[in-house]
Amino acid sequence: MIWLSLLAVIEVAGADAGAVRVPSSASAFGGVRENGPERVADYQLEAVLDPLKHTVEGKERLTWKNRSAVPVSALYLHLYLNAFEGQGSTFATEARRYGGFRSKVATKQGEYGYIELKKVLQGGAAVPWAFVHPDGGPETDRTVARLDLPAPVPPGGTAVIDFEFHDQLPRVVARTGWFGTYHLVAQWFPKVGVLELPGERGATAPRWNCHEFHLHSEFYADFGSYRADLTVPRGYTVGSVGSEVSAPEETPLGVRHRIAQDDVHDFAFAAWDQFETLEGESRTPPVHVKVLAPREYADSARDALEWTIKGIESFSQTLGPYPYRQVTVVVPPFNALESGGMEYETFFTTIGALGSPLRQVVPFVTLHEFGHGYFMGLLATNEFEEPFLDEGLNEFWDARTLAGETLQIPAPGLLARLGLRTPKLSYWELERGGTQRFQADPIAGNSWDRFSTGSYGLVYSRTAMVFHDLEEQLAPGALLRGFASYYRRWRFRHPSTADLEESLVEAAGDQAPLVRRWFLEQVYDRAPVDDRVETVEAAELLPEPGIFERDGQRVERTQEQAEAEIEQRRSDFRRSHPGMKPTAAGPFNWRSVVQVRRYAAAEPESVVVKFDDGAVETLPFPAGERWHRWVFDRPGRVSSAQLDPKRAVLLGLNKLDDGRTRERAPLAARRWTLEFKAWAELALSLLEAL
Repeated sequence: MIWLSLLAVIEVAGADAGAVRVPSSASAFGGVRENGPERVADYQLEAVLDPLKHTVEGKERLTWKNRSAVPVSALYLHLYLNAFEGQGSTFATEARRYGGFRSKVATKQGEYGYIELKKVLQGGAAVPWAFVHPDGGPETDRTVARLDLPAPVPPGGTAVIDFEFHDQLPRVVARTGWFGTYHLVAQWFPKVGVLELPGERGATAPRWNCHEFHLHSEFYADFGSYRADLTVPRGYTVGSVGSEVSAPEETPLGVRHRIAQDDVHDFAFAAWDQFETLEGESRTPPVHVKVLAPREYADSARDALEWTIKGIESFSQTLGPYPYRQVTVVVPPFNALESGGMEYETFFTTIGALGSPLRQVVPFVTLHEFGHGYFMGLLATNEFEEPFLDEGLNEFWDARTLAGETLQIPAPGLLARLGLRTPKLSYWELERGGTQRFQADPIAGNSWDRFSTGSYGLVYSRTAMVFHDLEEQLAPGALLRGFASYYRRWRFRHPSTADLEESLVEAAGDQAPLVRRWFLEQVYDRAPVDDRVETVEAAELLPEPGIFERDGQRVERTQEQAEAEIEQRRSDFRRSHPGMKPTAAGPFNWRSVVQVRRYAAAEPESVVVKFDDGAVETLPFPAGERWHRWVFDRPGRVSSAQLDPKRAVLLGLNKLDDGRTRERAPLAARRWTLEFKAWAELALSLLEAL
């Protein structure tokens, strides 16, 4: 065959990969997908779970399609479980550098996990393979392997690869594993990387995208069909991606569950002998929701059901209809919290709790994990290289969905019975942790090249702030139209940062330059926003000594004459205005001065100025000005000035300096300080618990 002479090494994306600034071509990943994705990687999976040894004996038939115009002689595979086999993996190395993962669960002797390839065959022929390190990780990392195919795959052709493998599941850590007889089996099978073509996510030639399993990264895969036979002991309940296609079947190895799901890009399942089931249905569109939870978390299960249904209906109305007909939600048991808060298409885990502070955040976590079904699932963004397109945009859309809700957390124990609780906070306020002056990294960028774990965490909260403030600057409805267009255009594909930008630019119309500037300053960069009210003061305009003009003649007024005139006019005014309030206008006008200053990036704001006599003025502070001073000569004196009265600029570094009164109010300051202290302590307790 002529194409055999064209065999060449296809490059693999490395550690320098990150946010893409070049829009993808219109035909990228098969063009706009109206009726589902191009199925590139189809999987037939078999798994036998031993819940006592915490092992899975697996078989897999992978059918992979070569979408490129060149022959492919090697496939790249993810072997994610090897991230948990010891201290030599990229994941463990970065955990030591950054200080652990999420709740920092420590893996002890006998609790490590790994995946072992026992056979790899193509058409009955053994496939040579080797561990590789596309990101330059340690030689001891074994999370990526290259298969050297005995029979190269021609352009447009398919490869069928058969695997036999053994999984040793870890004690629950980083979204997968076991606790007791509970098992969340995720990232458990050999999973092929993505072959990107020219015009797709910045690629200029065919390239493999198959990164090592980093501490903060998640996943990226092609769409396909999944057929799974899962065998578990009798008495175990199974929840998974997809739906059972036939009744469970008794076998000598246990009960076999046959499950299928098309048009997704991953497969995971949970199995436990103590799940209780709660079910419900959304209306528009009709989606069956099943919640699996421990008995003691029945209240959390009801919350999970309610907020999954709300998520389906809300996201369907704002972004686009949810295309699948079922969703399974798992509430992990106590001591398996680390497996909570993880998402797959049609299947996710939330959290459960008996009391504060976790009990109050079950709705938000549930909505967040469901939301991944859009930004991670249907849009299938590259979570390795552009994590904000999933985590951050999802966080933004969650807070937007919860705009009318508030969160209030009671203090623990006796303090709660005494009525101590945090102030009611909007979910936007909770996101304001993303407003740091000297942020090390922009939200756009890969997941591993970060200054710290905290810097990576801002991918969530700061993204929410960035797009909140952008929506406030655009014409009403423009951002919503842009996101709906982004979803419609890129679902069942793999959009990049530049593709999101193009959708929002198009929807913005005449405000397109604003969107371009915003991406440069706040997406690809991390410009701080810091506007302050600097001055609020007033002085009475009194007669003063000196030369002035009266009836066309220059007249000199002495100090004594000025004081006498002041006293006379005050006396006359008091007689003519008996019972006058102290704040009412007097015989003389006041010269009031309000001054604001911009210390960082320009975001347009408004200023509300209030006066003692009840007058109110709303004034613009345009983005192009570094400072502005307003001077008012009027009977009433200024009492206060407030920047951003509608809380439209949440990126502002310090909202406390957005306002100032003419006179100090120390009691109010002390009150807010105490309330903030109480909230901060409870919030930190919550974060530590998570």
